[in-house]
Amino acid sequence: GTRASVTSTGHQEAMILVKGGYTPDVVVVEHGKPVRLNFRREETASCSEMVLLPDFDKSAQLPTGETVAVEFVPNEPGEYEFACQMGMFRGKLIVQ
Repeated sequence: GTRASVTSTGHQEAMILVKGGYTPDVVVVEHGKPVRLNFRREETASCSEMVLLPDFDKSAQLPTGETVAVEFVPNEPGEYEFACQMGMFRGKLIVQ
């Protein structure tokens, strides 16, 4: 997986390209610290219009060519999936 970088504001941040899937599709973060996942959609397939993070009760519309940040705090270690609304694109957040 790709470890999220820590910003000056203390966020754990990762850029995720949405094009035929998620790149990277595995992101590693620490629990108890705020996370910002930046999704950038570089395609027009209807499947990738939205990203869902059900374990954190988060979702976001992903307009083509724009970067959309999804922010939350993972309080429990574990593995959490994120996916498109159709479940065809899948990624994993590993919280340590």
